[in-house]
Amino acid sequence: MTTVESTEVRCERSGPLASIIVDRPETRNAISRNVMAGLEAILADLEGFPPAVVTIRGAGERAFVSGGDLKEFAAILTLEEAEAMAIRMRAILDRIAGLSSVTIAEINGHALGGGAELATAADLRIAADDVRIGFAQITLGITPAWGGIERLTTLVGRSRALYLLTTGRAVTAAQASEWGLVEEVVQRGDFEERSAQLRAEIAGRPLEALRTIKAIAARVRPSLQVDTESEAVRRFAQSWISDEHWAAVAALDKT
Repeated sequence: MTTVESTEVRCERSGPLASIIVDRPETRNAISRNVMAGLEAILADLEGFPPAVVTIRGAGERAFVSGGDLKEFAAILTLEEAEAMAIRMRAILDRIAGLSSVTIAEINGHALGGGAELATAADLRIAADDVRIGFAQITLGITPAWGGIERLTTLVGRSRALYLLTTGRAVTAAQASEWGLVEEVVQRGDFEERSAQLRAEIAGRPLEALRTIKAIAARVRPSLQVDTESEAVRRFAQSWISDEHWAAVAALDKT
């Protein structure tokens, strides 16, 4: 087994399998700049020698990824800074979506906000039955900027995507499965065993066949939405510096 790691994210690789783990349980695995840098290094390694299967998860069982680290990102005050952050993280998720490997989001804890966007960048999602998944950005007065609007709409359809995005409601794993956001829901006690079985099953298939299937599927329904990138980033940045956003953050700090 080989390991590529930073202080907050690591990648464990063994044979045809690689697992990316965001390891910040004290912040519910929130995305920080260090996590971004770690993901960029890990993806450079995976792109150079792609395994059959790449899994993504958060450390512990409380959270898959809770979104951006609001305490760290509170220092982002200008339109230009907000755009730069959004462009950087969107590029990371686009690289995950663009891997020739089959990618699986192992949703072992709640996936909220940017964490839900990360989950939609994967090809497949398996979730423990007690988790919730939600695009909560609207409750903070901001919009998803990392490709989540586009990918969610592709997965669940326009009306359901708008429902989740405009209410900020976090749905159960069962509801997410019914709507096509999650491929498989597993009881908490069986989650680790079933996740291991799924990744081994896919990794055991012929590699070139896996890559061909993914490549053709991507041509039919692309995971990368370059046409909407500039507008999504610009509108996110505008919402980030708005009074509504900072009022929502201040109210959150008081709870």
